[in-house]
Amino acid sequence: MKLKVKLDRHHLIAYAISLVLVVLIGYKLWRYFTPDSKEAVLQESPEPRPLDIVFGSDTAPLPVYMYASYSCTFCRQFFTDVFPMLKKEFLDNGRVKLVMRLLENTNHPDALNSAKTAVCINRYGYFDKLHELLLTDSRVIYTPEFRDMVNDFTARDELVAECILGGQADEYILQIRNEFRKFGLSGTPTFIINRNVYRGYRSYQEFRKIILHHMETEDRKDIN
Repeated sequence: MKLKVKLDRHHLIAYAISLVLVVLIGYKLWRYFTPDSKEAVLQESPEPRPLDIVFGSDTAPLPVYMYASYSCTFCRQFFTDVFPMLKKEFLDNGRVKLVMRLLENTNHPDALNSAKTAVCINRYGYFDKLHELLLTDSRVIYTPEFRDMVNDFTARDELVAECILGGQADEYILQIRNEFRKFGLSGTPTFIINRNVYRGYRSYQEFRKIILHHMETEDRKDIN
């Protein structure tokens, strides 16, 4: 009798684990085959800002807003695993543009300094190398060498210096922080496409389905 109870208990545990696995697999399949797996719809769309970091053509008809931080592991994974294919299929031909908005919720001076440097270098300098550096090692911002590099940028370029030191970048970082809170968003990366919110990392296959869904929606609007 005791053996039977013990076996029944083991069976119940096995059934419970199996049920959890089935639910998880079902959720994954639903996420994969449902292209518009949005989590919310905003009342308004984000407005373009001069210090936005834009990948792709400014005139691309479909903007994808990405709230991100270089300290965010999944943001870096997006740029490593997803962005190259996104660029090749959608950005390089002018169909989509990725608008990255650096979100810094910390007031740590090095974190703020790196965000301000990134948006200002993007607008007035050579952003690609800095972008690669921050993706490779986000903790480099806490080193004396990084601070020296920023000082060198400001010493060599008046526009970059004015942007970093004159308040433009500070105002932009604060605007993005307030906008993120106003929209009721949380966590990075967070993407907004046509006011639809998509939180968290997604594989390229899933991200591609979402992009195509919105492109088809826009095409139907144009036809009507």
